[in-house]
Amino acid sequence: MVSQSFKLLRDDPKLVVFPILSALGVVALSLPFLFLLLTGMEIHSSPQTWLLAFAWYTAAAFVTIFFNCALAACVQMRFAGQTPTLAAGLTRAISRIHVILAWALVTSTVGRVIEFVEQRAGWAGRLVFAALGFSWNLATFLIVPVLVMEEGGVLDSLRRSSSLLRKTWGEQLISGIAFGWMGLLTAIPGVVLGALAANGSPLFWVPTVIWFAGMFAAFTAASEIFTVVLYRYATDGQPPAGFHTAALPAPLANR
Repeated sequence: MVSQSFKLLRDDPKLVVFPILSALGVVALSLPFLFLLLTGMEIHSSPQTWLLAFAWYTAAAFVTIFFNCALAACVQMRFAGQTPTLAAGLTRAISRIHVILAWALVTSTVGRVIEFVEQRAGWAGRLVFAALGFSWNLATFLIVPVLVMEEGGVLDSLRRSSSLLRKTWGEQLISGIAFGWMGLLTAIPGVVLGALAANGSPLFWVPTVIWFAGMFAAFTAASEIFTVVLYRYATDGQPPAGFHTAALPAPLANR
């Protein structure tokens, strides 16, 4: 399933545009903070600072989720036999923008609370909250296709994604391992280029940055394709068009 997700991306490379737009949006949001750091201004720990940081986390989450939803919409169109376009994906994401914004607020709040408590807890507390964070990631693994393909609100979408966990938790774990190993292997040329750049060949910094930027875009897009495939197979038990039945596990819908 993971390898076929990359194959679909190869067949429809314009899907890589969405992760690129997402990254550019997050960078644009980060510029004010970078400006404060580069100008040497002190950032004090105060309620205003915490509020500003939380606003950045929420805005960055919104940008990321929005473009992931647009990508998922395009993948869904392709599986439905339609010809997806960037405009069509963005239009579908815009139609769900209120739910996407609400989800960005929820996931930012939960993430920051878990991180805040984990940093101040003892080793036992860290283990507990690390487990909570891991469970939260599993429960929300399919939230993007749920947000963009169904019409429920943010709480309904969260419940729906959590309910699918019972059917897909094994595939979620295995896909994480598969994407991880593929990422490590794919990063080797970039590491070699970076080593050359760091040892007296600064011209190699350009291909190094391009390599890792391309990796980020490709793996982000393939990951979202995989979540759509898993969502479709978990909900109706049928492999999407272009995905061979032999590459899929036993029908998840029957679990």
